[in-house]
Amino acid sequence: RMRKSPILLKRISRKGNQPGKLVIGVIGTHHGSGVTHLSILLANYLSEWLGKNIAYIECYPQKDIQYMQYIYEGKSMRGEESTGEKNFFTIHRVTYYKSVRPVDLAEIIGDSYDCVVLDLGMDFIKNKHEFFRCDRKLVVSSLAPWKQRELERFIELTCHMNQSDEWLYMIPFGQSKEMKQVGKEFQRQFFGVPYEPNPFSLSAETIHLFQKLI
Repeated sequence: RMRKSPILLKRISRKGNQPGKLVIGVIGTHHGSGVTHLSILLANYLSEWLGKNIAYIECYPQKDIQYMQYIYEGKSMRGEESTGEKNFFTIHRVTYYKSVRPVDLAEIIGDSYDCVVLDLGMDFIKNKHEFFRCDRKLVVSSLAPWKQRELERFIELTCHMNQSDEWLYMIPFGQSKEMKQVGKEFQRQFFGVPYEPNPFSLSAETIHLFQKLI
């Protein structure tokens, strides 16, 4: 069960604050790749570690964040939002926007947040324009034998796109040696994401990873 008390992270070191608003796009190569889990980890790092005012935007038509709200607030699970229910809520100083339609994205991004994390799901064709606008672009995938073809397809689809070789590929549970090998193979930057069963409680290992990326 998620805790309602603030996160207490052991501070290791802080990077200098970067000027201007930072927009980070996270997209997956296939269903279940771990986009939402990584996005929540990242939002909490930015909020609790860097002290930023964060907006987490779940792009339509996902529903994971709505279900997370119900669990956090102790409500029963429902398939649809009730009439009049707000499309956002706050946990640990991160404002979560649920299932946001494209027409509403610009208004939220333009609000007074220091950083915005865009959870773009797995539909690259539909969300590529928003992904291209992001300052940091993260792709979540897998090296499991039965999923690696999805990674290969994604790179084949995007390899001709401007600066696609600068996108950061995130592999849940990936080991550093494995990341180096696959990075050489695909000529891309790969990073292993440590095992974090609770995305609201970051380990020192995960904090060090995000310090490299942000």
